[in-house]
Amino acid sequence: MAFRKITSSKSRLLFTGLILIIIVPGLWFLAGEAKDWVKSIYAANVPRTTAFPSSSTPDQICLTWNGDPATTQAIQWRTNPAVTEGIVQYRKRDETSAQPMEVKAEVSSLEDRLVGNDPVNQRFTATLKDLSPDTVYAYRVGSPAVNSWSLWLEFATAPVEPESFSFIYLGDLQVGMFAWNKLLNRAKEIQPNTAFYIMAGDIVNRGTKREEWDELFNEAQGFFDNKPFVPALGNHDYAKQKSPEQYLKIFALPENGPGELPKELAYSFTYSNAFFVVLDGNQPPEKQSGWLDQQLAGSRAVWKFAVFHQPAYSSKSSRDNEDIRESWGALFDRYHVDMVLQGHDHAYLRTYPMKDGKKAASAKEGTYYVVSVSGSKFYDQESHDYAEVGFTKTDTFQIIDIQTNGKSTCTYRAYDAEGKIRDEVVIEK
Repeated sequence: MAFRKITSSKSRLLFTGLILIIIVPGLWFLAGEAKDWVKSIYAANVPRTTAFPSSSTPDQICLTWNGDPATTQAIQWRTNPAVTEGIVQYRKRDETSAQPMEVKAEVSSLEDRLVGNDPVNQRFTATLKDLSPDTVYAYRVGSPAVNSWSLWLEFATAPVEPESFSFIYLGDLQVGMFAWNKLLNRAKEIQPNTAFYIMAGDIVNRGTKREEWDELFNEAQGFFDNKPFVPALGNHDYAKQKSPEQYLKIFALPENGPGELPKELAYSFTYSNAFFVVLDGNQPPEKQSGWLDQQLAGSRAVWKFAVFHQPAYSSKSSRDNEDIRESWGALFDRYHVDMVLQGHDHAYLRTYPMKDGKKAASAKEGTYYVVSVSGSKFYDQESHDYAEVGFTKTDTFQIIDIQTNGKSTCTYRAYDAEGKIRDEVVIEK
């Protein structure tokens, strides 16, 4: 059927309106969602390079725990594919004349075919067992077959009996790794004897891109190879994938998490007189609540800390995580978790001691919830009645010092990149 010629101005306006109703939404789709879809497909398939390609010399050496911190130590590193086997040599630091003991590492390939100048890495993992508690060990990693070794490095096992210790907590890194290295150096300058580093997720910006992990480890040299790294998973570490595959291949973590989740996404450990539970805020909270209840109920530690990415008390109402606050907050109240260490909101916030969603009388009755950022990406922050301290556009590191002499005390301090104390809390028990 042929269209009649449109002659009247009224008819022309009507026809034009109909055309706009049909075409404009289509253009919106092409300019918006379709554009984003095409952009994501394109970005996922663009060849890339890494500024830090692998070689036959071991690098990216990282200490983690996948067992008891007092008697075990997991060590990971990488090489290029020419190296097919690896070992750890180790001895007590003061036994310089002793023949080093050896443990053979497990090896797997970590592939990213779009990293054109280094598409395949060999990842090595070795777990040292039956170590003496509260002891400093010297170690090196490498391959006798190609006679390629790292320098001799050190780690220390945890004490069995309660002893004083400190640890460093960091919020999101994600971007700004060069500045982050300066932040770590400042932290090390103030507290050179930290027992370990905790990071509350978003370790890199895009967890599917191996060159970002390469940059991370380049900036972490001298830190994670001497003190264990305790990571939690952020949404950027998943990078919209169902499973954080590169994260899981890079880090060897405890497998004592909830049965409803894949292993190593959530876990717990005890160090001295403190209990730590690391949760995955990207996964449904209810899948972790039963396990969390058991873990907290079974701990007799003086101090209890929880670590996860998406905060229970957020900097902005648009980023609220009510499900986390309701599912886990009641358990933190029941078992009196002292501090909850979080990230995600890219600003600094510390709540008053909170219980049942309200300000508690003191730290003896409530839990402090902290949000921090250690990278260079910052968000705005709203005012909240639960926030005792809050500020923006500032990267920080936090030193948490546990003292066991007489009364046990927990001293929490947040520092900026210049080493200035921006927040401080002391809890006594």
